[in-house]
Amino acid sequence: MKPKLKAFLEQLFSSSDNAFLLVDSKTFHLHFISPKLVSILHLERSRSESISIFDLLPKPKDEYLAELNFALNNESILCDWEFLRSDRSLIRFNFKLSQLSDPEDNLSYLFFQISDQFLTNSDDQVKIISKENESLRRIIGTMNNGIVIVNEEGIVQDIAPIFKFLLFQFIPIEKGDFIFEFLDKDLITEYKNTLKECLSHMQVKTKHFTYRIFENDYDFDIRFIPIRRSENLQKLIMLIYTDKTEANRLDRQLVESMKFASIGEIAAGLAHEINNPLQSALLNLDELIVVGIEDPSEQKEILKKIEAANLRIRDLVLALLDLGRVESRTRDLVSPYYILVRSSELLEVSCKKKGIEFKRHAGPNLPGIVVRWQEIEQVLINCVVNAINALSEMNPPRQSPKIEIGIDLVKNNKKDWVVFSIEDNGPGMSEEVLDKAFLPLFTTRREKQGTGLGLSISKKIINDHDGDIVIKSRDGLGTKIEIYLPVQLDTYE
Repeated sequence: MKPKLKAFLEQLFSSSDNAFLLVDSKTFHLHFISPKLVSILHLERSRSESISIFDLLPKPKDEYLAELNFALNNESILCDWEFLRSDRSLIRFNFKLSQLSDPEDNLSYLFFQISDQFLTNSDDQVKIISKENESLRRIIGTMNNGIVIVNEEGIVQDIAPIFKFLLFQFIPIEKGDFIFEFLDKDLITEYKNTLKECLSHMQVKTKHFTYRIFENDYDFDIRFIPIRRSENLQKLIMLIYTDKTEANRLDRQLVESMKFASIGEIAAGLAHEINNPLQSALLNLDELIVVGIEDPSEQKEILKKIEAANLRIRDLVLALLDLGRVESRTRDLVSPYYILVRSSELLEVSCKKKGIEFKRHAGPNLPGIVVRWQEIEQVLINCVVNAINALSEMNPPRQSPKIEIGIDLVKNNKKDWVVFSIEDNGPGMSEEVLDKAFLPLFTTRREKQGTGLGLSISKKIINDHDGDIVIKSRDGLGTKIEIYLPVQLDTYE
């Protein structure tokens, strides 16, 4: 490394907390060590410029070559090594190892970017960690969560000292216990697999279950958080239990409020739709009684018309009653087409009353989805009602207003999704409105009794189903909402 460059780096990082090394990729000699790292390792500056990286490592050279060569042939690698201080004590660093090149000198370097989080075995650090652990325990003790550390088999290794968490008051958990022992067999199998997936992919996962305590059902979430440790240490997972009972109850109240707001919008157009078949039935009945038709075939034809009118009225009323009923808390395997048809039944009536063309489409071979289908139906209805309001309130009115609702099967991020779409040619949204669309209580219809809850609740419902809801809109050109729900794999071959 050129002296000018080294002097510049010295000056640049003299008061910096960045800890890093630059090592020659061929000889593995140090070209530069940041002042912060010199201080941590208790090195003398003169010595630090004449040593190899292996002089700072406690193990034989061969044990590090695989990772060093990997970094030279790839973009970067995360490492966890122990380093030697000048007094031969050990300090563990997590660091990113990558390759850097200097085109002017035709040199290649290995860049050790040390994480600012590191552990030592010094007495000072032990005292600091002990103090921090005690402080952390006091903080955790005030929380209303259950926190447990388990190994990959689900055996409890440690428990946070939390005494207010209801589930652990009812089910005492101790070290050495199997953490899922109190659940039924299906959940035990599922959660064991989740532990393995969590560790193999180092990904955080969340699961939900219901448990009966004192004749009442309580809803709980478990968050599976893998604990990153070096390979030679035991693999551990932190489980955070959260009581979601009250939060879910409030969520259901919000969903109910959104539901009844939609019912009000739809019911306004339903009277007209019921009146038409009713008038048809009365006219046919009048013809049958007053005119006195005696031909049996004509009588039969008139009775069929009366029956068809009555069935139409019945279907509309039943659909409205279904929309208002209490939803099931369990998820069922249903056809997405079933949800589309059910929601379309009432929405088509509202569109017809407002003079809006209503279309629906469905792709072929749609797989099943495991959902609380009444909630998904409610999200669809809410989105279409929003589109109806936007179109009907345009000034000047849109020529040939239309709404199309559909379902398709798409692949996104290497996963298969059933996608419900709601598209209109209404006024669209500005970027400012689009950015705020999912915010609770945000509405552009405040003077028209808009609550601003519909889209925020819809997003929460879809997120709870491990899906996503996306709005695509341009001011003056209309809006398209896409609702992504994961495919139930065993129904789709």
